[in-house]
Parts: sequence; structure tokens; C-alpha cells
Amino acid sequence: MWKRLKNILLSFKTYSTLSPGFATRQRVKRRLAYRQDLNPQQWYELQCKPYGISPAIAKFAYFFLAKYSGLPFSRVLSSDRLEQDLHWTEVCWFDWEITLCDDFQHCFGIDISNSLEDFQPLTIQELMLFLNQQIS
Repeated sequence: MWKRLKNILLSFKTYSTLSPGFATRQRVKRRLAYRQDLNPQQWYELQCKPYGISPAIAKFAYFFLAKYSGLPFSRVLSSDRLEQDLHWTEVCWFDWEITLCDDFQHCFGIDISNSLEDFQPLTIQELMLFLNQQIS
């Protein structure tokens, strides 16, 4: 019985370690709330098109990066720094990169897991440019 209780307690500890920082996510959301709320087409026109990012990658990023982070991508700028501005590793689930690779393969039929492994983007724009290169 004690072993079972210990396993349950360890599970809660592990869950909290691997889950997003909800307080940090709320802080980032509050900061983003002051920005203009863009629909996917507006977001593409302003945040992606000037950098040659395809509409398909813009749509993918708009929906899937929002899913991983819990942040409203309608208010995220391509120049936002993943860690300093969005606190990416704190707001996302620990396995967001694995899920990104799976979703990218499902949407585009391309396995990016080896390429992404060594890539350390600093901004949303760098991440989207990386994804765009994978389909070019």
C-alpha cells in the first residue's frame, strides 16, 4: 500500500515538472492582450509574408504553435523571442518539439525530427523560416 501511495505522489511531482507553467502562461497572455488581435489572414500578411514564409506554414504555425503554448497567436509577433518574450519552455508542455515533428509530418509528409534536433531558434520568425525551408 505504501508503495502505491509513493507512486501516486511521484506521479504528481513528475506531472507538475513536465507540465506548463500556468502562472507564467497567464502573465504572458496578459502582456499579449494589449496587442492587436489578428485573424489568420491578417497575421500571415503582417507577420509572415514579408519574410517569404508560405501561407501553409503561417497557418500551421498560427494554429499548432498556439496549441503547444496555450498562447493566442493572433497577438504574437514574428519578432517575439521564444524565451525572453514568450517564456516558451515554461508555457509549453515538455514534449512540444516531439508533437511539432509529428504534426508537421502529418500535415506536410516531411520528417523534421533530425533537423530540429540541432536547431535552436531565438524568435518565432526563425522557427517559421526553419519550417518554411523544410517544405521548399
